[in-house]
Amino acid sequence: MLFRDALMGSLVIAITCSILGVYIVLRRIVFVGAALAQLSSAGVALALFLSGAAWAQGIGRHPTEAALALTLFGVLFLAFESPRSLVPRDAAIGIAYTVAGAMGILLIAKATSAEAHDILLQGSILGMTPSDVKILVAAGLPVLVLQFAFSRQVLFTSFDPETARTLGYRVRLWDLAFFGTLGLAIAAAMQYAGVLLVFDYLVVPAVTALLLAKTMPGAIILSVLAAVLATFVGFALSVTYDLPTAPAIVACSGALAIGVWAARALGARR
Repeated sequence: MLFRDALMGSLVIAITCSILGVYIVLRRIVFVGAALAQLSSAGVALALFLSGAAWAQGIGRHPTEAALALTLFGVLFLAFESPRSLVPRDAAIGIAYTVAGAMGILLIAKATSAEAHDILLQGSILGMTPSDVKILVAAGLPVLVLQFAFSRQVLFTSFDPETARTLGYRVRLWDLAFFGTLGLAIAAAMQYAGVLLVFDYLVVPAVTALLLAKTMPGAIILSVLAAVLATFVGFALSVTYDLPTAPAIVACSGALAIGVWAARALGARR
C-alpha cells in the first residue's frame, strides 16, 4: 500500500489521543489540552526555525525533541493549581496558549522552509516513514500502560481526588503521570498530525463517545472507534480526491459527532 506508514501512524495517534480525550472532556480540561498542543506546536516551529537558520546549521534539533521539551515544561506549570498561586490556572492556560501561538507564528515566519507553515498547521502525515511510526508507538505505549494497567488509580484520582487522598492514594503523583503521558502523546504526534488534527483527536471522538456510552470503558472503546473510523474515511477521501489529509480527517470526525448528536436529539424528542 502506497501510504501504509502514513495510515498506520495516523491510527496510532488516533487511538492514543482518543483514549486520553475521554478524561480530558470529563475532567473539563479541554483548554489544558489546547494549551499543551499549542506549546508543542511552538516546539516544532522552533526546531524548524533552527534547522533552517544559516547560523544554526548543525545544532538544530528533531521537531519531536523540541516539542516534547516545551510540552513537558507546560505540563509542570499547567497540570496543577496551587491554592497560593498568584495567577489562577485558567489565566495561566490562556497566557500559555496565546504566547505559544504567537511564538510559533513568529518562528515559522522566519523559517526558511516554504512548507514550514503547512507542517505546523496540518502536519506531514503522508510523509511518515517506518521510523516515524516507531516513534509514535513508543510514545503511545506509556498511555496504554497507564490506562489499562492502572485504570483504577487513574479513574479514582481523576474524579474523586479527596476520597482517593483519604484512602492513601498519591493523587499528585497519578495526576503527574496522566499529564505526563498526555504531554508525551501530544509532543510525539504534533510534527506529523499538526495542531488542528491533534486537538480534534483529543476532543471530538470523546464527545461522540460520551453521547452514546453509559460506562467509562464503553466511552473509551467508542472514542477509539470514532477516531479510527474518521481516520479511515478522511484518509480515503484525501487520497482519492487530493485533499489535505488532516483537515479531511477533522471534517469526518466532526460530521460523525454531529450525526450522533442529531440522532440522540431526535431520539430524545421521540
